[in-house]
Amino acid sequence: MNQLAKMLEQLRGNTSDYEITQRVLTQAIIQVLQSQRILGEILLQVPRRVVQEQDAILGLFWQKDQIELRVVPQKLAELRSDEVVILLEHEALHLLWQHPLRYANSPTPELVQLATDIAVNQYLPEVPRETMTLEKLQRYLHRRILSHQDSSSYLRLLKNLSDQDKQKLQRKKERGTGKNTQAKPSQVIQETHQGWQLGNAQPAFGIQQLRLAQLKKILHQAYMNTPKKDRGLLPGDILTTLLKPQINNRFNWQQLISRQVETLAAGREEAAYRFNRRQPWRMELPGSVSRLVPRVLVFVDNSGSVTDDELEKLLSQISYLANSDHLPVEVYPFDARVHSEHYQRVENGKRVIFHRVGGGGTSFQCIFDFLHDRHINPTNSLVVIMTDGWGEQKINPYNFHQVDWLVTGSVTDLSLQRPVGRILSLKKEIK
Repeated sequence: MNQLAKMLEQLRGNTSDYEITQRVLTQAIIQVLQSQRILGEILLQVPRRVVQEQDAILGLFWQKDQIELRVVPQKLAELRSDEVVILLEHEALHLLWQHPLRYANSPTPELVQLATDIAVNQYLPEVPRETMTLEKLQRYLHRRILSHQDSSSYLRLLKNLSDQDKQKLQRKKERGTGKNTQAKPSQVIQETHQGWQLGNAQPAFGIQQLRLAQLKKILHQAYMNTPKKDRGLLPGDILTTLLKPQINNRFNWQQLISRQVETLAAGREEAAYRFNRRQPWRMELPGSVSRLVPRVLVFVDNSGSVTDDELEKLLSQISYLANSDHLPVEVYPFDARVHSEHYQRVENGKRVIFHRVGGGGTSFQCIFDFLHDRHINPTNSLVVIMTDGWGEQKINPYNFHQVDWLVTGSVTDLSLQRPVGRILSLKKEIK
């Protein structure tokens, strides 16, 4: 029997002892630190309060501008030690994605609970009982649903369900939670989102800003307290979220890229030089041609002058760009040459795997030679070059004009005398 299990035995013998309850939570968080370091660091910073009345064992609640974890000792004592650990990890993931703030006073709290649980449970080896999972949702709806999406994507899916599917989902949910049946004493609701809701009270803008600042502080501190060796084990989605408090919610360079890609969007357009296939005898009707599918190619400077920390943050931002805009992105490391053997394609929730390749000098010409040799079409391709800016002064861009230079320092650091495309500094985003 482990230490946590022994403490739970003590709690079962005296559920009115608040000190034992706090020791149980502390020991459980120690176990979380051993298995999921970042989640344990998040939990360490959240105040814990023992209460007698609550509709579930654990829950995150707002106390003015502070988030706190509330627990009912009588209900906590009914859990096994592994269930306590999983439940705490589940709560930490809600905090990681700022769910209590993002969905405060949502008009559809039941759908929010389903969507957020689906999102966080995908990162747990086991899930709390009675919580919704992606597998359950797919089984209930008899359809495949993309994994590792943001909770907002799952919420949008649930809101757009037909009335028949919503009723079917509700019946399945009630059956799973024991509603409308004789509930057994062991059937205790493990987690509640009730603390995210504020009833008729709408928080003032100032309070919301304080809450946001507090959550960002918790996440930033948790990231800083996590050793670098453990950071490398984090999924890309989590790493990106942890880095977001240090950068803007939506980077200027990402907005720029999104707008540029829109001009290259796939589809069909009218062409006066083509016959209308349906009515070819009517010369006044234009035909149509297929617009080319856009390609976004990102080249990441792996030369010795770019630090590992800068590389890690740049790669996490690429993942955020690809997954937030549902945009497939091709990523190539380069220094004096393009290391195409280490090419990565990022889409549908995938992340960029961080590892340094090469490390020699920097050549920008090798990028355009690579594009030219591979016969990449300049008219439907956007080239993004992430670099510290130090390279040659002149290049032959062939006919590539859709180029974004994302420089880690100042825009004046780019060594090229007449660069094609646009130059944007990432100095503020990678502090």
